[in-house]
Amino acid sequence: MDERKEPYIEQQSVEDALYTKSQAQTLDEVQRLAGQVWTDYNVHDPGVTMGDITNHVLEELDYKLGFPLADYCTEQESAFTPERFGLFLPEKVYTTQPVTVEDYRRLFLVNIPDIDDVHLVCDPHTGGYTIRILLSPFRAENEKKICEQVKALYHRYRNLCEFLSGEVEILKPNELEFQAEFEIEPGEDASVVLARLYTTILRYLSGTVRVATPDEATASDISPEEWLEGATGAMRSVVPEQQQTEHELYRQLLMVKGIRSFTTCYLTKDGKPQTNFSQGFGLHIPTNKNELHVKIRQEHETPVLDFITFLNWLETLYQTGRRRMLTQEEQRSKHYWSIPDAAYRDIFIHDSILGDFPACYHLPTVEEQEDSGFVNYLKSYDRIIQQGLEEVKGLPHLLSLEPKDGYNLNKRHLREAKKQYLDFLDKLYGVDSDPTWLAEENSYGETKEDTLRRRMNFLHHVAHLTCNRSRARDILSYKEGNNTPVAKEWFCHLLGLESSDEHIVSNVLPKYNLRIVERRTEKSLVERFDSLLMNERMLNQDKVEPVPYEELAFDEAKKLDEYNRMRAELEYFNENRISGNLFRGGTDLANYWTVQYGPEEYLLLHHNQKQKAWTNLGRADSREQLNTLANILCRFLRELNQACETVYIMEPVLADPARAFRLILVLPSWTQRFNLGNFQMHCEEILQALLPAHLFIETYWLNERKMKKFEACYHQWIRSLTDPHIGNYKSTLLQVIDELLNTDTEKGKLI
Repeated sequence: MDERKEPYIEQQSVEDALYTKSQAQTLDEVQRLAGQVWTDYNVHDPGVTMGDITNHVLEELDYKLGFPLADYCTEQESAFTPERFGLFLPEKVYTTQPVTVEDYRRLFLVNIPDIDDVHLVCDPHTGGYTIRILLSPFRAENEKKICEQVKALYHRYRNLCEFLSGEVEILKPNELEFQAEFEIEPGEDASVVLARLYTTILRYLSGTVRVATPDEATASDISPEEWLEGATGAMRSVVPEQQQTEHELYRQLLMVKGIRSFTTCYLTKDGKPQTNFSQGFGLHIPTNKNELHVKIRQEHETPVLDFITFLNWLETLYQTGRRRMLTQEEQRSKHYWSIPDAAYRDIFIHDSILGDFPACYHLPTVEEQEDSGFVNYLKSYDRIIQQGLEEVKGLPHLLSLEPKDGYNLNKRHLREAKKQYLDFLDKLYGVDSDPTWLAEENSYGETKEDTLRRRMNFLHHVAHLTCNRSRARDILSYKEGNNTPVAKEWFCHLLGLESSDEHIVSNVLPKYNLRIVERRTEKSLVERFDSLLMNERMLNQDKVEPVPYEELAFDEAKKLDEYNRMRAELEYFNENRISGNLFRGGTDLANYWTVQYGPEEYLLLHHNQKQKAWTNLGRADSREQLNTLANILCRFLRELNQACETVYIMEPVLADPARAFRLILVLPSWTQRFNLGNFQMHCEEILQALLPAHLFIETYWLNERKMKKFEACYHQWIRSLTDPHIGNYKSTLLQVIDELLNTDTEKGKLI
């Protein structure tokens, strides 16, 4: 299956051909079954003819099924896309979030071509980073813009509880003068040789940083895992160790192309030669010919030096040495590791074997109807082969993780095959997209198809989630979508929730003009009498029936119509209030009952299992109408509960450096699942496992009223971290949030 095949059947030797082997086995088996009764191998015999035809078909089928797997995952008029099937290129899987100072340094050197070196210091007590950059002498952007690029890149890759201390600083090293007398080889251009010398000195003083591409890894037989270790992308910076001495630099200058010998060679500061460059120096680049302090000889003569040519070559050589052009945006989409060379194969049509038999058999055409056993047998053979080819044709949809391919799982064998493939991806990436505790707490009626779709969505993002698990949100881009801490993305994708940090759960119920009213723990006297009356006078076994499950619409527009119908026909929703008991307990269809109240009158009741109370939701003239309304309400409440579930990950250190390495997790407690102590425990465990081990985590579960206040403050606080108009309020907003969380709230407890 892994070898490439030509689009034609290659002729094989007779003894190696599949047909020859199959035909020999067929005749041997027929002879074994017949014993001494049948020994006629003439072609007119039906057994020989049928064996010959079917074995030819099997040989053709073998050819059709012998292409590489990637070919079968390529549809007509489309290219093979590995990501569609949860398969990713090495740069998507083996790259990692920067962790150490050196990781961040490589990140900046690879992605910002206008800097020559970066010096980073991390305060181990606060997690704050100080960044100082050495600019290229041939930078294309101004200093302010380069600093903004560094700042933006840092925040894009920032880890949780890390922050930038102050602004990005620009290093201004003392510049050395190059003074030398040397001889160049005959035929060399003095301007070019001098540019090579200056380039060598510049690169040596700046650390000899070079941007390398994976092409070099391929040439050196370096594995993708080794090449991408500690990197954030396919390219990486190469920074060799240097002694930073004049002797080491002098040896490099002697190797410059075109140099024959040096008479003198110095790098001076204030006229004094320097022998050690470890404290950091730059090189003065002359702006005119008079600033050059070199004497050049070529065959006992002084060659002509063109200053403009020297400057042009110097910039070109310096830029090429860093391979800056390869860091441009259009180059980042290049695939350095090959994708299988896949092609669509039009092999899914099977011609019936009825047409392969000689005319003397008088067999009908495929379209003609005939009920003879022999014809039915041949048609069954055709049907099995055609069904097999159809399964192969459906392989792209079966293995796909895209949402559009998650709605063809109505058949059991497809669901089982899909589950096997998702289990394989789990093992491949070392994750669990369907933990046991989540299946046991299936409070929202998740079907097997729903579970597969949820897992597909999680595994579609698995490369991003596993490589960047500790990444924080980019506080500079608070207005942009898809700007969420990766740990939150993991948690939400795992539970099938909306992962955007801009999704405000307090707005879910108001969107439908609803608000939750939480009942007191002790029912009022009126409520107790109502439930007792309903229980004693109305709920006789002969009048009460459970609500059966009904298939409802999937289309969003039709679902909205069903919702509007439910609001209009159930008297309970004449007001915009819904009890917390119904909001949570109404997600279980088993809690709905219909009761016959009169000859042609029926009521829809909801049974609160926890408080043993009954609620009348509305009446109708038929059970069927109420059953449909109950199914609509149940699905609607499941979707509302799920839409109200999320987690907020807050970093107090961004406003208060004294609160280093602390995280605040805030979750809602008013939904069915998030109201259960056991489910809360599992949520806290999964979040603890996802977050870096050195962080201290405080977890809060808020009711709807407090969550509304928290979300209002949280989004203002995020904005205050970078908005100069309200930047002075970030500490005040953090204090308000602290007071909100710690007033009548127990950490990690349900309120």
